[in-house]
Amino acid sequence: MELSIDRRETPDALVLAVAGRLDAEHAGQLAAAVDEELRRGHHRVALDLGDCGFLSSAGIRTLFEVHRAAKGVGGSCLIRAASEPIRRVLDLTRLAPLLMEPAAGTRADPTPSESPSAAVDLEHDGVRLIGLERPAAAPLPGRLIGAPAGALSGHSCTAERLPLARHAFAIGLAALADAEPPPTRAGEMLAACGTAFHRLPRAFSAIDYLAATGRFVPEVDVVAGLVWEGIPSGRAGFEPAAAADAVAIDDLVTALFAHVAVDPIAFVAVGEVHGLVGAELIRPLAEASTADRPGSLRREIAARWLSFSREPVHARRTALVVGIATRGPATGPLADFVRPLGGGATQGHLHATVFPLRPLKRGSGDLAATVADVAASEPLALLHLLSDPEPVLGSGRSQFVRGRVWFAPLAVAGAHA
Repeated sequence: MELSIDRRETPDALVLAVAGRLDAEHAGQLAAAVDEELRRGHHRVALDLGDCGFLSSAGIRTLFEVHRAAKGVGGSCLIRAASEPIRRVLDLTRLAPLLMEPAAGTRADPTPSESPSAAVDLEHDGVRLIGLERPAAAPLPGRLIGAPAGALSGHSCTAERLPLARHAFAIGLAALADAEPPPTRAGEMLAACGTAFHRLPRAFSAIDYLAATGRFVPEVDVVAGLVWEGIPSGRAGFEPAAAADAVAIDDLVTALFAHVAVDPIAFVAVGEVHGLVGAELIRPLAEASTADRPGSLRREIAARWLSFSREPVHARRTALVVGIATRGPATGPLADFVRPLGGGATQGHLHATVFPLRPLKRGSGDLAATVADVAASEPLALLHLLSDPEPVLGSGRSQFVRGRVWFAPLAVAGAHA
């Protein structure tokens, strides 16, 4: 008998009514259905197994897994109703108290830490900011290192060795510090909360990383990039407003600028990916020459250096994004560092490290704890986010189902926006 799942929304939970057999062949359908509801933001899910006639050990394992997944985002996924065969299995295995909702009238009141916060939701052009806390007026200190145009032009480039403490954030072209010449190993780099992620400049490269442990502080050799010191004090959860499916990264940045008086801003985001658009360096800078360089304006030459996403990639995964953004075109040194983020005026420079899907609690949260939770999984990809909004042939914009963002004004030494 095939498994069927019907969904209905009630005032206190999203109910999934399951009919059929919860066995090794069909239990995966339930796991996928619950996962989809968690991604949609329905973190309280109730299971109606009144029309289920069989529950195997594989089915029990799935019930455990969906229960754990919902609990991990601060929600719940428990059995509200069960047929006699299902209830008998749960009673015999003594799992009913763990996997079934308490009887009516016996549910304990939530503790203060479990109660929903009195967060204020604000909307701005299709983006809902949840639990918004505006940042302090004092900007975080940042500085540019090297010159991206020079590094990508084939000119000789040097590197600065940069220690990255837990309160430092950085993006750019760099290599994990070692004895090798940086131009032979420099690729996309992102650093946040004591961990530096790096992608070697070759096709299909694995993502390597160094994490602060004890007194060990990661170091990177930066050819061209930006670093800032300090945890951004502004924060919010974000999700699409109205009937939109996702939040575009440029729309998110525009929404943040509505709550920051100065320009530019530094920001960190962790979100469930709808699709990312970006590029990866696939040849070492040491091979560049005046005629053959990654910064070439000729498509056939640039394609030998950079791997571009031809369509949005990494859907149904979680990404850590570190970046800088300006309200419009920048002047001075920043002009060479930022590019348009979408069809609007905002510009920026963003890097993203991609991880397996890790559902997030709705609303804001602690930056270090969120990054540590996501980064507990092995990184899957690291790319420089780009925007290609051209109709028909364009790859589009990077978008997120929902997530969390931390932001603050940034003072970049020697740069004027």
